[in-house]
Amino acid sequence: MKVMITRKLLIAVLLLVSGAAFAQIEPVINEDWIPEGKMEQHESFTNGDYAFPAKPRNMWQVGINVGLPQLAGDVRTEPFAPNHGPSWGVGLNIRKGLGYVASLRLNGMFGYAHGQDYVSGSKNSNKVLNGSFAGSSNPDKYSTGADYSDSSWIYNYKTKLMSGGLDIMFNLNNINFHNATPKTYLYAFAGAGILTYSTKHDALDANGDVYDFNAILNNGDSSQNDPGVTEQVLDDLHNLLDGEYETQAEVANQNKNVGDNDVTVLNPAVSLGAGVSWKLGGRVELGLEHRVTYYFDDLADGERWEYARNQGQFNENSAFSDHYDFLHYTQIVLGVNLGSKSQKPTWEVNPLNFVYNKLAELDPDELLKDTDDDGVIDRLDREADTPAGTPVDTHGVSLDSDKDGCKDSEDPEPFSTPNLPIENCQNQWLTRDDVNDIIDERLKDYQKGTGTNWFLPMIFFDLDKSNVRPSEVYKLEQVNEIMNQYTKLTVEVVGHADTRASEAYNLKLSENRAKASIQYLTGKGIAESRFVMKYMGETDNLIPEARREDEHQQNRRVEFHIVK
Repeated sequence: MKVMITRKLLIAVLLLVSGAAFAQIEPVINEDWIPEGKMEQHESFTNGDYAFPAKPRNMWQVGINVGLPQLAGDVRTEPFAPNHGPSWGVGLNIRKGLGYVASLRLNGMFGYAHGQDYVSGSKNSNKVLNGSFAGSSNPDKYSTGADYSDSSWIYNYKTKLMSGGLDIMFNLNNINFHNATPKTYLYAFAGAGILTYSTKHDALDANGDVYDFNAILNNGDSSQNDPGVTEQVLDDLHNLLDGEYETQAEVANQNKNVGDNDVTVLNPAVSLGAGVSWKLGGRVELGLEHRVTYYFDDLADGERWEYARNQGQFNENSAFSDHYDFLHYTQIVLGVNLGSKSQKPTWEVNPLNFVYNKLAELDPDELLKDTDDDGVIDRLDREADTPAGTPVDTHGVSLDSDKDGCKDSEDPEPFSTPNLPIENCQNQWLTRDDVNDIIDERLKDYQKGTGTNWFLPMIFFDLDKSNVRPSEVYKLEQVNEIMNQYTKLTVEVVGHADTRASEAYNLKLSENRAKASIQYLTGKGIAESRFVMKYMGETDNLIPEARREDEHQQNRRVEFHIVK
């Protein structure tokens, strides 16, 4: 039992560290899914030359949603009531996988949210409801609208909402070690975009008169604890209101007033949320999701004053909100996957399936088989019939340490220089006579004549000088050594000068420099007949446009050429 566990563990390790081994079994993905631009990587993977498979095309998902939007603000949310339609929202989204963890989703939503409070609210600070208030504290009051300056008021609203944005989504459980294909997918997301709203109050009855809430407020107990507000108070409010939201709510822009119909406010928005979806078939998902949107505004519910609680009780004193409102949207999402010649969306794919399936299929004895007994299993061996006893590299290929074309197992000198000629795995060593014969053969055609492009060391001179510098003597010694060793060589000596004198002067100066060089070498015993002297003056400078001293220095020189 212990041996079997060890062998299975070894199999798992081999599969996980060697993508090439996967490829030699069978392709990981359908070739029809591979984009043209990634086909080269796919072929390298299937041939075992690259460890990572090409990323296939994956389907897009188009979704629709229906849900319940609710505003968390200063007025009590009321999504369902008999005197107005329910709050509702609908939306569209398009989703595309980036990888097996992250995806992007473009989303949009349209809907309506309702709210109905049940306590008497402040009017004087609300620019819609203080029609007769002319105090200096609110000089920019709305010019028209319901005049509640002498009446009680209970807040209500109907808000039209539209939003759109881009989400980045993170899958939480599709990479699963214990389930090949999960049917339930968990995800979280964050997004950014815009949100628009238009808010109205139901402030006037069918005759255009303001509602009288006093009878309802006196009948109830609106100044007591929250539980003291009876269902009867809410029922009376619903029966009183006609559900026609005709009065434009306050907005932050002071240039707007209630005479403007359907004032729409546009704000930036950020969102967070999470959801769960279930796979219904090959291309359909059904999900439940909740989104919280923060839109940097306090007036989507038409009010920025909240009612203070004093020791657990309501009172009629209002306080300015110290926070913006939030939009909550709970939704049911239906998604359909679209695309041909593509795999499922990446958040539905468990990339561990391939490894697990192959672990279950492989025969341990077959996996570890090493036919040529070279220590590299056949699955990874690039030379399956290596002769017995032959050293191999990590790919199972016979070693040739000195790169001379002869395997180490057949090479009597496996670490010799590759520059030596070899016959039948035998290095052909050269004798001293062989070397001299080769040199003589190469130099036999050299005789006096035109200079070649084979340059011996060149020497440099000081400005306006023709005597040899002490620092340049060692270069002349190199020329002397070569000419003594090869007695048939003839050397062309060419003098040069820089441009900082007349052309005639420089021509003579270059001649003197060539003569000085030849005199040094003849003084070492080299026959003068073995030299050909030339002098070029300033006509053949290495740096024709010399400006700096170091550039002029390169032009003050004598060159030595081997001549044919």
